[in-house]
Amino acid sequence: MTRGRTSAARPGIELISLISTVRPPTRDQRMQPEQNRILALCRTPMALVEVAARLGLPVAVVRVLLDDLLDHRLVSVSPPSAVGSPDARLIQAVIDGIRRI
Repeated sequence: MTRGRTSAARPGIELISLISTVRPPTRDQRMQPEQNRILALCRTPMALVEVAARLGLPVAVVRVLLDDLLDHRLVSVSPPSAVGSPDARLIQAVIDGIRRI
C-alpha cells in the first residue's frame, strides 16, 4: 500500500486540512484501491482525519497515499481556514467579563 514508506514526503498536511479530488486518474496512472477510494471520497472536500476514519487506516498511511495523489495532481490540499477562529480581542473581553462576575 505505501511501498515501504513510513512517512509522507510533504510535511504540513494537518488533520483538518481539506482534501479535494481535482480530476480522475488517466488510464496510464495506475492507482491502488485505497487511492481510488480517497479520490471517490474527496469528490466533496473532506478533512484528512475524516478520510482516514472512513478508510479505517492510520492518518500516517493516508498521508503517504496522498503524497502519490498530489504527485499526480489528482487531489488538492487546502490548509485549515482561520475564518472560524475567535478574535483575540473577543477572547480577552470574555475573560474580562468572567473576572467581573
